[in-house]
Amino acid sequence: MDREVELEFLERRYREGRPHLLVIYGRRRVGKTELLKRFLAGKPCVYFLATRTSIRDNLAALRKRLAKATGRRYFEKLEAATLGELLEAYAEEVERPCLAIDEFGYLVELDRGVVSELQRAWDEYLSRKRSFLVLCGSTVSVIETEVLGVRSPLYGRRTGSWKVEPLRFKSVRALLPGYSFEDAVKAWAVVGGVPLYVKEFDDSKSPEENIRDAVFSKGALLYDEGYFLLREEVREPSTYLTILKYISLGYSSLGKLASVTGYDRANLSKYLAVLENLGFVKHVVPLGQRRKGIYQLADNYMWFWLKFVLPNKSDLELGRADEVLARERERLEQHFGLVFEELVRQLVAEGTLKLPFKPKQVAQWWHKDAQIDLIALGDDDVLFAEVKWGKATRRDYERLVELSQRVDTGHRRRHYLVVAKGGDAENLIDFDELDKATR
Repeated sequence: MDREVELEFLERRYREGRPHLLVIYGRRRVGKTELLKRFLAGKPCVYFLATRTSIRDNLAALRKRLAKATGRRYFEKLEAATLGELLEAYAEEVERPCLAIDEFGYLVELDRGVVSELQRAWDEYLSRKRSFLVLCGSTVSVIETEVLGVRSPLYGRRTGSWKVEPLRFKSVRALLPGYSFEDAVKAWAVVGGVPLYVKEFDDSKSPEENIRDAVFSKGALLYDEGYFLLREEVREPSTYLTILKYISLGYSSLGKLASVTGYDRANLSKYLAVLENLGFVKHVVPLGQRRKGIYQLADNYMWFWLKFVLPNKSDLELGRADEVLARERERLEQHFGLVFEELVRQLVAEGTLKLPFKPKQVAQWWHKDAQIDLIALGDDDVLFAEVKWGKATRRDYERLVELSQRVDTGHRRRHYLVVAKGGDAENLIDFDELDKATR
């Protein structure tokens, strides 16, 4: 799993030997727990997974963990009424308190006072020793407001924080070694970079077979995961689901979304801001413009689920996965093409796809019906690229050069590139080259 950077962040802080209060957070299934367990392995630290039961039950469970870790059985009978009191007792018992609380957001949901209790324990006890405390959470909105926010009692106490993002494409490929580049892109278009989702795909099967078995089959993990993701993060999941559904249908501007949903534009902007912060949506502005932006789905799994699972629920509930797959085959290929475009932009931005210069900005451009898939700007150079899921012709290259004349990029040197499955276009990067670059 590609978490070496995050792991080094934790290891470096631990080696410093001074008090640390770290916050690790990110969406469900992204691999935070696995990261914590890898970090804690071999260290005299306590790992505790909070639940949504009650504060009392959680404290009882934590007391047992501390008793086992310290060898002090009295912890199990300790009359500590709050998390803060329990941590104070732990700090008095060991030379270097080390504790990771996973799903800390659940405790906050049960009792927001737990943050104040923790702040007092940190200020009066834990920070005066070489304590190493990690708060980890999947409820991104709760962590960012109640723990990291300026109004949080813990504001100013944390010594570091890290938002764990989904895996990059190269790491997803490594988890599916049996797949060709094309099949890996198809898998990426369905599950994105969430490790648990990727593991639902079997690379001895075709991507289409995996879609049928792991996504289109009732009872499968990825069949209803879209609902669970929203319920985990927002208080009005039906409202957010409506907005996401219409974005997936092509209602991409604020005006169009307001019209089709009937939501007030001001409230709609707030909902969209939440979805952006959660990583479900992104606002894209064409190069050279400040407004005229559109909203697009930013999460591959959610994008796929909204386009292919949600509208076909009636048939899928009856076990007609093969029929849905056959009916949607053409739209699936179109979807793979759209995701491929975004992937190429990512590969250029992160430097996986090498250019004759270092890009400072990677963007799209469109005006009315004209569109350029990728424009990479450097200090003195600019690259224009056409991205095709199928094969490219010489005319594709010529059209790209023609369209580029409509884009003002100053006096930068112009470069042109076509990225496609194959073909006879000039300056072509095909799937074989992409396969080598992403291995």
